Amino acid sequence: MARYVEPRAARHRVEVVNDGERLSIPVRRNWLFLSVMTFGWLLWTLVGAVSAIAMVRHFEWLLVPLALFWILFWLGIAMSIASVVAGSERVRVVSGDLEISAGVGPIRSTRRFRGEAIRNLRRVDSDGWMSWFVRSQQPPVFWRQRSGAVQFDYGAETFHFANGVEGAEGGQIAAWLAKRLPPAASASFAQGIVD
Repeated sequence: MARYVEPRAARHRVEVVNDGERLSIPVRRNWLFLSVMTFGWLLWTLVGAVSAIAMVRHFEWLLVPLALFWILFWLGIAMSIASVVAGSERVRVVSGDLEISAGVGPIRSTRRFRGEAIRNLRRVDSDGWMSWFVRSQQPPVFWRQRSGAVQFDYGAETFHFANGVEGAEGGQIAAWLAKRLPPAASASFAQGIVD
């Protein structure tokens, strides 16, 4: 006897904040990236501890820039790990403008786009094994997204967001935005979904 396939709930959620609503899209966890980066971070920490002990015993000024480089690299790896574990994209419309922020907690990179300059808001279909591979390789949230389930044209550039969600959910996100952005941004969405 066949069993029903249960519909999967959307990954994004609508949150009510002081100045309106926003979408929150959690980062898809890439376990391979997370395990490799955590292992590398632990090794980097061990190398740093051994180097710090040696530097204290035999201090030289030439080692100070190397120590600063080590600290910056260590923080970068830590932020990358944190972005995979607890990162999210937040999307909202403020006074007709689109605001997309990505990060962990209060440490966020925020970009605001003029609503009247946004064109061709669309979902991007993500069928096939290669699109699954791209979604599973989602970069840390602090990097500029080069793919995503939702796209729009802004001047001579195409911007992407909602990486890691399926095409159907991207359509839900695009529909939510189309109701809130100026009509010119969502005109193409009203004509149909672009695959």
